[in-house]
Amino acid sequence: MTRSSPAWTLSLALLALALLAPLAGCGGGGGSGDPEPLLAGNVSGALDNETFTAVNGFAVVGADSHTLIGVGDGPLNCASPDQPDPPPGMMASISLPSDAVGTYGSVMITVYVNRSGFQGVGSNDGTVEITASTPESIAGSVSYSASPGGEHTVSLNGTFEVVRCAD
Repeated sequence: MTRSSPAWTLSLALLALALLAPLAGCGGGGGSGDPEPLLAGNVSGALDNETFTAVNGFAVVGADSHTLIGVGDGPLNCASPDQPDPPPGMMASISLPSDAVGTYGSVMITVYVNRSGFQGVGSNDGTVEITASTPESIAGSVSYSASPGGEHTVSLNGTFEVVRCAD
């Protein structure tokens, strides 16, 4: 990922969200509209001793095919990336260079907790396999376990199929 790439820009935007969210207070929302339930799969994650199993998720694909996948137990939907505050609960973001079927290594994955406070931890140590990519959904699997900086343990593992948001 280069500093001029959309994935880098997206990662910076997510980092900014993580840094600014505590100043905005807890709560927030997933965005306008109902949560987008997982279409299929079983993906779960952890940040230190807090765990979640995703029930909602979405995929946003940019004009250049850079893809953001979000999964979590909070009210995530296609409007979530544009909201000023993160939704309550636990969630993870997966930043991919493409929505094409294939296996991707060194994927940036961040797990967020927004319960009594807000925290996000991640690194580019994930592996994602996209098994299907249609105009309606993106499906695949994720394998991620890391200890970025040695301070936290973070993981995201399992299969998913999420709605593909309109361009």
